Amino acid sequence: MDTKKITITAVLSAFALVLMLLIRFPMFLPFLIYEPGDIPILIIAFLFGPASALGASFMLSILMAVFTGLGGPFGAFMHFLATGSFTAIAGYFYQKDHSKTGAIKGLVLGALVMTFLMAGTNLLLNPIFYGIPREQVLKMMLPGILPFNLTKAIVNSVITVLVYKKLAHFLMSKGLIKNQKLFKQSNESII
Repeated sequence: MDTKKITITAVLSAFALVLMLLIRFPMFLPFLIYEPGDIPILIIAFLFGPASALGASFMLSILMAVFTGLGGPFGAFMHFLATGSFTAIAGYFYQKDHSKTGAIKGLVLGALVMTFLMAGTNLLLNPIFYGIPREQVLKMMLPGILPFNLTKAIVNSVITVLVYKKLAHFLMSKGLIKNQKLFKQSNESII
């Protein structure tokens, strides 16, 4: 990685942490907390690909556990699985196809994978780490876990779609990233 790429990734990761610490509210169930920290990580995924998104997700998950204490190592692991799967898949498909279709395909598939991965992981690991009976976790799936993860992914995807192209153009105009095709046609919009 070159210095500019490392710097942009670090700045966006720091911004993700700030968003995670400042904007937090429960959705669907009191312990399912929405935070928009995935948005800068999605931007990293679109700018630099899935490996950069995974690295940023890993560091962010550790920092989240350190600063908030929420969930400890288990919370950091669950956050890494959720954010890492979502952003890496979105970044992978966008890197393969720098178009509206590639971005949307990546965001949709990433959201679905994250939603179902987190459902399975909650079902498997919550009884072990929190001592919650598996039947109780299963009862929380439809009113909470599934819609929470899907809604979080949709909200973060929409916001990313609204800001990504403008931010990428700004970074290109300042010479911070190489001039890259954001979309196959200059007038094509990601929306």
